[in-house]
Amino acid sequence: MNPEKKSLPLIRRIYEAALDPSAWQAFVEELSDVYHGASVGFALQLPGFPRPEGALYAVGGFKPEYRAIFAEHVARGLPWEEARRKHFVGRFGLGSEVFPDAEVADTDFYREWMKPQDLAPVCPIGHTLALEEGRPVASLAIFRGGRGGPWKASDLAVGDLLVPHLAQAYRIHRRVRANAALAEAIDRLPTGVILLDARGQRVIANRAAEYVLELKDGLSVDERGPRAHRAADDAVLQEMVSHATRANTTGRMPEGNVMAVSRPSGRRAFPLMVAPLLSTTPESTLSDAVAVLFVSDLEAHSLPRSEALRSLYSLTGAEIELVELLCDGNSLEEAADRRGVTMNTARSQLKQIFFKTSTSRQSELVRLVLAGIAPIRSP
Repeated sequence: MNPEKKSLPLIRRIYEAALDPSAWQAFVEELSDVYHGASVGFALQLPGFPRPEGALYAVGGFKPEYRAIFAEHVARGLPWEEARRKHFVGRFGLGSEVFPDAEVADTDFYREWMKPQDLAPVCPIGHTLALEEGRPVASLAIFRGGRGGPWKASDLAVGDLLVPHLAQAYRIHRRVRANAALAEAIDRLPTGVILLDARGQRVIANRAAEYVLELKDGLSVDERGPRAHRAADDAVLQEMVSHATRANTTGRMPEGNVMAVSRPSGRRAFPLMVAPLLSTTPESTLSDAVAVLFVSDLEAHSLPRSEALRSLYSLTGAEIELVELLCDGNSLEEAADRRGVTMNTARSQLKQIFFKTSTSRQSELVRLVLAGIAPIRSP
């Protein structure tokens, strides 16, 4: 079988492992088969993890009890360390390029690690996926077993076909790790976040949003997208969703719109905002996220906004009361009535709030409060 045909199953396995690191073990075992039962070691260590125990390992043909000995030798520098740092980068390389095969049997590494595992006294072939400060943080090495002879340049053909795919898998793995951390951070927000595609359908939602939907108390999401229980509320919501999801196709980027979704239970309405995403482009597909819906359940917990508003913007007690009522979904007229002040007083206070918070519209103010200073829940 030619190198191209041998590499295809391995390439497929590489991309599986990029999304599911546990699949690296299957990749290593299949690579060992391609190299006629050679022993294969794979280490994937992201930048910022200086200790060996921070790495992901997949091995085939090595005895686990020798892992600590291997780590000690890596820390001191392997006989072909120069090749790992230079000759293995960007390609598969021969350890013998920098260290003679004839001298391997005289090294401590061979006596203490290779010989006890019945590995041939020759340098391995390998590839370094990534370096950090000149040190390999992700690498692959293949050792001859038993009495196998030295590797030849022709033995690198399959490995060289894998190099660009291994590099891409490493980048994907880093991005997946970063996105997982970001998803956890978003899950800790008390504000519900639902991403919507160009059809208004849900792409993904955080835990706070799922909690609101599970209540089945005025807001739901079906195969068509978000829905409000009350017909009048739903008409407004659908217009907001349509407005936000059309933004990237019209070339305009309108700001988000806010509304209060009433609840059949009689509890306080859900403050809700729908806005287009800034990162969308005209080339976005129908299933790409193009808009975001924010929603809060003000009955679930008491949001300690007062002290934050006082500290961040130097709002007075009266101004904080007005902001709280607006964030609860009240209109300015309703907020003035509930506080027992005239509309002129409410407008004057709102104008002062705009000045202190550097906002100019009520929707912008509500968005600032709901999205900008919401307390973070525990993991």
